[in-house]
Amino acid sequence: MHQFIPEGTITSVRGFKAAGIFCGIKKQKKDIALIYSDKPCSAAGTFTLNKVVAAPNVISKNIIKQQGKVRTILVNSGNANACTGAIGFENALASQSYSCKKIVYQSF
Repeated sequence: MHQFIPEGTITSVRGFKAAGIFCGIKKQKKDIALIYSDKPCSAAGTFTLNKVVAAPNVISKNIIKQQGKVRTILVNSGNANACTGAIGFENALASQSYSCKKIVYQSF
């Protein structure tokens, strides 16, 4: 059964943790977030139908299609990371790898 939590956030849900920081994508607002689940959970997404697709979207779509479950998502705001070519794809994979390694060794 679902329960509405007035003024709730993603971390109101048992087993979820999140952090957001300013990393310089936007001028002065938080622009990157990490959302973590204690257990693997079902993942879904909506993706562009545009012919130009950013590398992080390709990677995310493949993860959802192949695995269907995730524990962590890294989200940015203010930058689509599109039209970056092979280096953009490499950078997206490096960000994914770095985040995974840090989460494995970090206790929340």
